[in-house]
Amino acid sequence: MYLTLLTASPHSLTKYLAGLVYALARPILGVSVLCGVINQASAEIVIPPSLASSSTTQAPSELAATQYLDDMLQLLKPTYSQLGISVWDMTTQQAVFSYNNQSLMQPASIQKLLTALAATKQLGQGFYYQTQLSTYSELPIDEQQIVNGVFRGDIYIEFSGDPTLEYQDLQQLLASLSTRGITEISGQIILVSEQDSQLQAPGWVWDDLGICYAAPISPFIIDKNCVYGRLSTTGYDKTATINMVGKRPIEITNEAYFINPVVAQSQHKLAPTGSVYAQANSQPACQLTLSRFDNNRYHLSGCHLGAKSLPLAIAITDPALYAKNIVDKQLTTLGIQHKAPMVLSQSQITPAAGLQHYVIASHHSETLTDLLSTMLLKSDNLIADSLLKKVGEAYFQAPSDFARSSQAMKAILYSLGIDLADANLADGSGLSRYNLLSAEQVLSVLTTVYQMPEYHFLLDTLPESGVSGTLRYKRYFNKSPLKNHVFAKTGSMLGVANLAGRVKASNGHDYLFVLIENGLSPQIKKQQKAPFSAVFLQTMLDVPIN
Repeated sequence: MYLTLLTASPHSLTKYLAGLVYALARPILGVSVLCGVINQASAEIVIPPSLASSSTTQAPSELAATQYLDDMLQLLKPTYSQLGISVWDMTTQQAVFSYNNQSLMQPASIQKLLTALAATKQLGQGFYYQTQLSTYSELPIDEQQIVNGVFRGDIYIEFSGDPTLEYQDLQQLLASLSTRGITEISGQIILVSEQDSQLQAPGWVWDDLGICYAAPISPFIIDKNCVYGRLSTTGYDKTATINMVGKRPIEITNEAYFINPVVAQSQHKLAPTGSVYAQANSQPACQLTLSRFDNNRYHLSGCHLGAKSLPLAIAITDPALYAKNIVDKQLTTLGIQHKAPMVLSQSQITPAAGLQHYVIASHHSETLTDLLSTMLLKSDNLIADSLLKKVGEAYFQAPSDFARSSQAMKAILYSLGIDLADANLADGSGLSRYNLLSAEQVLSVLTTVYQMPEYHFLLDTLPESGVSGTLRYKRYFNKSPLKNHVFAKTGSMLGVANLAGRVKASNGHDYLFVLIENGLSPQIKKQQKAPFSAVFLQTMLDVPIN
């Protein structure tokens, strides 16, 4: 929903009229120049007839960048949602445009830019997660300690909150026991952690907690704490079938079913097109609901229109229990007799006098640079929040929850000249609805990354429009003119459509930008022919030089 041109003065319109035609009359974004007013439903930009023949020889390059963007924004800004915008010229290293840039708004996943910078500063580019299999003994494990295949001691599995640890990685660690001839462990199997037990950040939406993009943040992470399956029909109005991948140790009951859409539609009364009744009853009230219980138990209920099978991705509720059950299953598969695994914190481990800590086998994650590349390209929430916990742990030299870790991130960024005193940080991913940042604060992160060589690599890991990450297939960014010109972190959730990064302009300059849009209702979003961020960035391609 965009403003009409009726309130703009003839003087200002004639000033940038040629630029408007040049920058916005591009069919890819569905933004066309016509006579009349701006069509609010289709987001078409339309020039009043009285101005259509005005001075059209003035090129956009003759306009000042600030005035140009300000005039364009008056045309393009949405009627109902709220904006925060900051633009900075990377060539001149000067701010060229801002709009409502001090207002605190929900950042969504552009908050990962803060996490990336803080993690690099605190942990270093060479940081990696390490998962270890170890024991305490007088000597390293050898044949003398293993009698008839029996190892007389405790085995420790030291988890570190590695968000990339996979089922087979853990299996390979445990298999190192078999290669040493161990067929029985007389002592305990102990899963050890150092982090706190807070699994979700304050402000995470309850409805999201069963979905894998909001999987719990725990020192015990296996396969992203997510299990996959498929729901398949056995016939309309009959209980569907669930097939889970890998036979993971969870319990899921089911009474979901599929219904015939043709039959269901015929049961609804017709209403005049466009009426409130028609909107509320456009399709049968049919949805699937996943209920979560303790001990990683779930129940799927409700219905689905159609007969096509559906993929399932379910977040683990109790990661510690899940890890214990997996270790138990893997040791049994290896033929190693053992006691039921238990969980202890590092502070609870008190080895007997004279015993030394010996590592039997270990698994390393990729280094921080690769982890951050994945986090920014794929907008990986698990990596972001796991790193935030590690940042807090390293900063305070103690286990750290979300609140303390967010406090540490503020302090670390402040040491780089980024003042977030009035911001509110609740997590590292941007999932929390409690996060509040201004466009100017996010821009200060981008300018710091650009100006300090040790962090400049972060700009190179941002998704490229039409090429990589979350911008590879994003509508209007995967086609000309935006394709290959925008490198940015996306931030999306209900009512939020944000973008922050850099854009290449035709004037030879690159610009850092932050576009925050909050309060965008799903109904208005559907009516837009193109999102505000795409249209505004299209105008930025032709920003004149100051």
